[in-house]
Amino acid sequence: MVNNQPLRSTCEDRHSGPGGRPRVRVSGAVRRVRASGPAGPPMLRAELGGGADRVTVIWLGRNRITGVEPGRVLAVEGTLSQQGGRRIMYNPRYDLGTDATGGPVPGS
Repeated sequence: MVNNQPLRSTCEDRHSGPGGRPRVRVSGAVRRVRASGPAGPPMLRAELGGGADRVTVIWLGRNRITGVEPGRVLAVEGTLSQQGGRRIMYNPRYDLGTDATGGPVPGS
């Protein structure tokens, strides 16, 4: 089952983000997707993985991305930040149906 797949990640030191932090590529099953309400600015949040491996992905300026839905395997690439003990990635590049190494995910 896709939802039981652990997160996979790779680190790319040659593409440093802000403050010299490396860009990382993380893949896993989307656990939850939430869009902002009508009162706030557009924002789409997706949670990859679960437990200690969980990464919250946030796209600012978007309320929906076709294919980003619970149960779907998603690979994201960007700079991770820590906020309140949570790992968060803002406006990452994304691939549907690929793993952290860029290869296809069986069954996707």
